[in-house]
Amino acid sequence: MYDLGENFRIDIKKSKTPNSYVFRGSKYRISIISDSLIRFEYNEDGKFNDYPTMFASNRSFGKPKINVEEDNLLLVIRNEKFTIEYQKDKPFIGNRMFPEQYLKVLVKGSDKVWYFNHPEVRNFQSTAYSLDEYDGSVQLDKGLFSLDGFASIDDSKTPILNLNGNLMIPSSNNIDTYLFIYNEDFGIGLRDYFNLTGMPPLIPRYALGVWWSKNESYNVESIQNLVNSFRKNRIPFSVIMLGDYARTKNKYSPLSFTLDKNIFPSTFELSKYLHQNNIFIGANIKTDGVLSIEEENHNEFIKIYTKDTDKNIPINVYNANLMDAFLKGIINPFMNLGIDFLWIDDNDKNNRLRNFAMNYYLFNNNSSEKYRKRNLIISRNFGVVPHKYSILYSGKLNINWKTLKYLPFYNANSSNIGVSWWSHDIGGYKGGTEDSELYMRYVQLGVYSPILRLSSEGGKYYKREPWRWDAKTSSIVEDYLILRHKLIPYLYSEAKKYSSFGTTLVQPLYYKYPETYDEPLYKNEYYFGSELFVSPIVTNKDSVMNRVVHRLFLPKGIWYDFKTGKKFMGGKRYVTFFKDEDYPVFARQGAIIPMAVLNPEKLNDTSSPKKLEVHIFPGRSNTYKLYEDDGYTQKYKDGYSFTTEINYYYKENDFSVSLEPFEGKPGVIPEKRNYVIRFRNTKFTDQVQVFCDEINVPYRRYIEDNDFVIEFDNIPTSSKVFVYCKGKDIEIDASRLINEDLEGIISDLMIPTELKIEIDKIIFSDMSIKDKRISIRKLRRKGLSSIFIKMFLRLFEYIQEV
Repeated sequence: MYDLGENFRIDIKKSKTPNSYVFRGSKYRISIISDSLIRFEYNEDGKFNDYPTMFASNRSFGKPKINVEEDNLLLVIRNEKFTIEYQKDKPFIGNRMFPEQYLKVLVKGSDKVWYFNHPEVRNFQSTAYSLDEYDGSVQLDKGLFSLDGFASIDDSKTPILNLNGNLMIPSSNNIDTYLFIYNEDFGIGLRDYFNLTGMPPLIPRYALGVWWSKNESYNVESIQNLVNSFRKNRIPFSVIMLGDYARTKNKYSPLSFTLDKNIFPSTFELSKYLHQNNIFIGANIKTDGVLSIEEENHNEFIKIYTKDTDKNIPINVYNANLMDAFLKGIINPFMNLGIDFLWIDDNDKNNRLRNFAMNYYLFNNNSSEKYRKRNLIISRNFGVVPHKYSILYSGKLNINWKTLKYLPFYNANSSNIGVSWWSHDIGGYKGGTEDSELYMRYVQLGVYSPILRLSSEGGKYYKREPWRWDAKTSSIVEDYLILRHKLIPYLYSEAKKYSSFGTTLVQPLYYKYPETYDEPLYKNEYYFGSELFVSPIVTNKDSVMNRVVHRLFLPKGIWYDFKTGKKFMGGKRYVTFFKDEDYPVFARQGAIIPMAVLNPEKLNDTSSPKKLEVHIFPGRSNTYKLYEDDGYTQKYKDGYSFTTEINYYYKENDFSVSLEPFEGKPGVIPEKRNYVIRFRNTKFTDQVQVFCDEINVPYRRYIEDNDFVIEFDNIPTSSKVFVYCKGKDIEIDASRLINEDLEGIISDLMIPTELKIEIDKIIFSDMSIKDKRISIRKLRRKGLSSIFIKMFLRLFEYIQEV
């Protein structure tokens, strides 16, 4: 066993299920890992694996309650979730006519039965390898979520890890399968999955900002010009990706781990410049191939790997000595140039296990410093525990509406295998037509996606720079990119929930409404964190109406348009009309959304803000925990973090909010902070008191749009703040009315005002829809163009749906 170092060492105690929950014969072993998770192993030689695999690292987390009945021939194991019936030492797999002949698992409370080779056709699937060539269909991997209430995962071919973290190839003739049984409570299945495989990492805070990833052949000067252009246009961004153009070209191998000094004479100076501007660097590498003797740090490599020192060496992930040399001699010097994270651009769908193993090495590789920086990698999905090593890259996307339409469903569906962090080419990468409306809708979706990475092929005709579009498009895109950075306190708190509890950032509507899975109008809708719900726009607008006609469904409850505050009753379908600048995002009743107030001098700064704006929606009391740490290092694992509990207490005639230190060490966030408390859709009141540790503090209050806003400054973040407001009928009635939408459409039409008045009389009259159609057609005699007549006839169809 080769010692790869502390970061790779394995705790074998966790990987072995306690003997009291293990049932073994000469050829089989059945382990009851939890009340809803079973491991089935079969080997003709009776050899079974207790080491972790790259899939399963913890098999001892549960304390299941089971009843066992057995004799020489039959084993029956029961609990509240399932009954296992097995004829001892018989093959797990029966014949084609009776596949459950020797082994079956009955799901309690249902008529469902699982057996080996069960088709599991009601499985909702999960993610794909990538979307490089997506043209309307893609082969999705199996997920955990199924209407059957169970799902199985085969772990028989996954590499095994020994005590030092070396990879070993498993036996070729074994069965090693995990069966998750959750019936109608998918949360249980997902919880067991994360307990078995490991929790997702907490990604660095900067990764939640705006990324720039255009495959342009940048040099130092053009990168500085890019940074200056973002600054000049007051647009934040926090990550820049260096493509394969930046690496030195080797004679003997396409692989290279050195930046070209003709392009970047001093990578360290470039890194220093970018870090001073709060921008972090990701560098593209490929690892599937041969390491060239021309590699700049080859001498460092052969100090550790002393075989064949004068030859080009294939990178073999099963050779621990070679991989140690690769990490310490090649990768670490590359990272020490000032690179913050790696973009692993291996692209071999038929070699997913090998490439996943490379992710394992690169993610766990780090310096020996106690508080080293948080590791981050981005790669394609190599299939095994795709949540485990940071961020997934969906490949080079085609520029079209079809691809945009698929992305929100794809993001949400990834929750079925516990994945949140997908990174897509926002705007599309290649081909297609550069269309301002498509670009805007891509960016808007990106704001409400896990990662927002502006990306495209190189060249002046691919326009990902917002300032290169017309004034209206530029303004809208700039506003949304700023909004993304404002949302980072909310996004980072949700990221912490994901890394601690496995609560995915994006969750599909069909978890609560399974019938929407096959409903094309609503299958794209998703929850975005605990407080928001998104019904993405993925079609282009009606050119005459100058709006998108958008049908949406809202879950039960009361919801508010996040931008306008308009109130919607849930459990209903709506026909809505959205302008370019608007996007259907909704906050639940009582939602609490912490947001950053950006410093105009440091727009790119994604660290904990010195001024915090808290949006609070009316209707019910709620609690939200704002999580913060340094956002960059591993210190949070030792308690160097801070959680503020934000409590909203709602009554019809008074309301209050408290901000209370909940846990952690305050030194990791600003010592003092300015606050903006924005009560959405709330009336002005004179009766306000603000206390800091029970002492009155000065404040400012005002109405902005339909919001009641209270500001106060210079408050210690370790203090308890209490804001008390008293008023009568405090909530503004801002229910969404279809009439307001229609008035807006009529008002924006380029037709004579007198015609608008006549159209208004017709539309808002008590006439039947049929008579309204006739009356609109008659306006042709008064000069109303047939284009507008057809538009209003379509509009009547939409009105009938309301």
